[in-house]
Amino acid sequence: MRIGAHQRTGKGLGDAIERAASIGCEAVQVFAANPSAWHTRAIPVDVATVFRSLTGRYDIRPTVIHTQYLLNLATSDEAVYARSVNALADSLVRADALGAEMVVTHIGSHRGLGMESGIRRVQDAVRNVLTGSDSPALLLLENSAGAGDLVGSRFEELRAILDGLPEFGGRLGICLDTAHLWGAGYDVSDSEAVSRAMDEFDSLVGLEWLKLVHLNDSRSKLGSRSDRHANIGQGEIGIAGIAAFMKHPALADMTVIIETPAQSPDDHARDIALLKELRGQL
Repeated sequence: MRIGAHQRTGKGLGDAIERAASIGCEAVQVFAANPSAWHTRAIPVDVATVFRSLTGRYDIRPTVIHTQYLLNLATSDEAVYARSVNALADSLVRADALGAEMVVTHIGSHRGLGMESGIRRVQDAVRNVLTGSDSPALLLLENSAGAGDLVGSRFEELRAILDGLPEFGGRLGICLDTAHLWGAGYDVSDSEAVSRAMDEFDSLVGLEWLKLVHLNDSRSKLGSRSDRHANIGQGEIGIAGIAAFMKHPALADMTVIIETPAQSPDDHARDIALLKELRGQL
């Protein structure tokens, strides 16, 4: 198991890797564009070269790109949908420039369109993007906490999306966020609960589709459909639940990325150290 953290890129992509290495990351996730804007600028060649050099120097792998927060692959709003598809395609281009192995995206909200129609929109978007791209990066769909009309909070919804995209089995996967699982009503607070949740995921989706875990504690109540991350062991999931994910045999070769609150690098350093301590107890 490799352990990493989402790192801010306000001081540059290269700085994010230097910071990740300084706090003990073995993997990293970054935004490769402004997460709150549609307009993006191409990544300069020299910046991409430095990024690739640093990830190699520090043996930080995999590198994960997270798409902008604005993407909505399930919406009936044609303007937003077109921008979302374009942004998703652009994220794969950026992944190639940086040598990133994975691109993670939120799925989005059907906004009253209905779950079945929303799922078809997601399938069409993914098909459009992957058909038009030869990127080797895996495209990962992230489960949601289920607020409002969000798609992908239930394992059945993830399975339904994948069922319509059988031709992309080698290029598509799922990223499970533990805080989102909790918000969606999946109890993952101890080893038995985590085993039940993972068994259900395997039965309904298939563990072969699971490529990445966002390992976050949660400040939200179980089943609240709320997404509020907490530092490791300091939330409602608790250390027993987090430890159960670390010890689950299906995740032994998985990469886990934390997206926990960080007022300073020390906050992420503590979370990374705690996860490594739990890993060392296996």
